[in-house]
Amino acid sequence: MVAIDLMPAEITGWADVVLPECSYLERYDDLRISPGRVPTVALRAPAFEPRFNSKPAWWMARELGLRLGLEKYFPWQNFEEYLDTRLQKIGSSLADMKEKGVLTLDERYPLYLEEGVEPEFNTPTGKIELYSTQMVEHGFDGIPKYTHHEQPPEGYYRLLYGRSPVHTFGRTTNNPLLTELMLENEVWINSKVAKLNGIAHGQYVTLVNQDGARSNKIKAKVTERIRHDSVYMVHGFGHNDKRMRKSFLRGADDNQLITKVLVDPVMGGTGMRGNFVTFDPDVA
Repeated sequence: MVAIDLMPAEITGWADVVLPECSYLERYDDLRISPGRVPTVALRAPAFEPRFNSKPAWWMARELGLRLGLEKYFPWQNFEEYLDTRLQKIGSSLADMKEKGVLTLDERYPLYLEEGVEPEFNTPTGKIELYSTQMVEHGFDGIPKYTHHEQPPEGYYRLLYGRSPVHTFGRTTNNPLLTELMLENEVWINSKVAKLNGIAHGQYVTLVNQDGARSNKIKAKVTERIRHDSVYMVHGFGHNDKRMRKSFLRGADDNQLITKVLVDPVMGGTGMRGNFVTFDPDVA
């Protein structure tokens, strides 16, 4: 098992080989091309050299490719050459983009439909279909029908999770500067629910989901800013890798409590907010 990561994490502890990648501040990335009404091309360039023995992903891919005899797929020596070749095809260059950062192209496209041109739609009828004949042909409703979502059992609450403006997923919860702003997550509990379960603000609790999965201990935030049938926590905490010294066992990991995943039968989208939790009375 090979893992590519910027820093220690649970997955790197399971890996046989770890390829340490450098951060976006230390590498070139491929061009960001925004087609939009006014198309633009943007460059991401490194601010400084990679630290330690970390490498950009393009270097890893190319070196592996060369060792596998796939030289024809990597006809360039470094990423600067690759980017410069691409940019020259549109009349620019890497040197030019280092000065500009963002290149605005001369082309202009209509915002919606081009005036004076009869629109065509990729549907069997050639029209905008509010009722989908293709869906009916495959055994689904032509117009979606509302299905009431499952409600939490007695004594359980819907588990909601989200982001913090301080952290990026679980990647920054070991950052010493950001942990000064947010060291651990909390579980938001409606004040009436907290009183019903004998939970005080700031008290540590353990969450247990409908399948018996348990969380680490997490601090309770008793508040009116959460529905009485739900609890909420910020994602990205509860790491169990001891190498993450700042975030080791700080707060709870919502992933541990997501044992039921709802799958949309049409497009395959997944919903993970169909899990319900209660409070362990021995810990609460």
